[in-house]
Amino acid sequence: MKFIDGAEGLDAAANDLAGNDRVFVDTEFESNRKGTTLCLIQICAAGGEVYLIDALALEDLSPLRKVLGRKRVEWVMHAGKQDVDLLMEALGLRYRPKLFDTQIAWSLQSAEHQVSLAYLQAVLAGVAPEKGMQTDDWTKRPLSEAHQTYAAADVLHLPAMYDKLAEKLGELDRMGLVNTLSAEMLDPPAEPTPPLTVGSYRNLWQLGGRQRAALKWMVDWFNGLEGEAADRAPGKKALFSIAGRLPETKTALRGIKGVPRRFADKEGGDFVKALAEALDGVEDSPASDTPTPYASFDALHSDALLQCARADVCASVQIAPELAFPGWLARQLREAIGDDADFAGAAKVFSGWRKAVLRDPWLAFCTSVGLGG
Repeated sequence: MKFIDGAEGLDAAANDLAGNDRVFVDTEFESNRKGTTLCLIQICAAGGEVYLIDALALEDLSPLRKVLGRKRVEWVMHAGKQDVDLLMEALGLRYRPKLFDTQIAWSLQSAEHQVSLAYLQAVLAGVAPEKGMQTDDWTKRPLSEAHQTYAAADVLHLPAMYDKLAEKLGELDRMGLVNTLSAEMLDPPAEPTPPLTVGSYRNLWQLGGRQRAALKWMVDWFNGLEGEAADRAPGKKALFSIAGRLPETKTALRGIKGVPRRFADKEGGDFVKALAEALDGVEDSPASDTPTPYASFDALHSDALLQCARADVCASVQIAPELAFPGWLARQLREAIGDDADFAGAAKVFSGWRKAVLRDPWLAFCTSVGLGG
């Protein structure tokens, strides 16, 4: 273990580590209302010296770019999202690293997801870490010998943990997925906005036949908008109000609550004309006397089946549920399953690695419980 607080020592450490394609990294930082301060960088290569780099004492950390800034080098870290962000800012790195996150790697072979580094050290390396220093003030200097030893342990055992994780992941043919999912953790995919549907209106029962037809036309029209046109358009609630009023002029449209004035003035005339053409020949019918229920046992049953499918698939493939079925995917599945409980058809939402790993177990579950497949 070497504590580095001078430029000469940093250069020597960077030169020692520069030839490695895999490095083991951790940081200590302090967060408060003013922001987050990077205090210490712990870094080593397998079988090499552990360097503790004082990020407070060193104004220029750029020598570490030759270690961490190369595209081919793999960073091995635990729950490293915030650490990566801090290091990229401190070193002026433009590109995300190739990351092997040990928490992700563990989730790809167990039911557990958010586990601590201390837990994995104990499980994988048989080490019982020191307690009580994680929440200490890492801005205080000088760092005690005990604090340095505690910080060094965070990376000292990472190589052995990596080997254990890699052995199991190799058996499951999932080593490549760790980098993929670590990248997904650093930059979560943007969740697409689900299309508007007529069935999403809880008060649909209050509309008569022509009003429902108007709402259906507007929903299709709204879903076809893009960019600025979508931003200018009336929102979901306003569309329901328009359907209830069926305005015939842009002045009447302008008087409906929630309709943007700019939209009514500039596009209102064409809008009400197109709406009238869509309703041409549509016969009216009375609204329903029976409200749509806010909840049903069928819906509860469908949600329970979704949870059972999630658990069954995760047990089958040995992947933590949070990793296999993140919130955005669960929402897409619920939408695809729909009121018709089309569980087998919902398999279409799987993409990328999840399509390859999860789709067949999902369909097997559907078949086993009589949901098709």
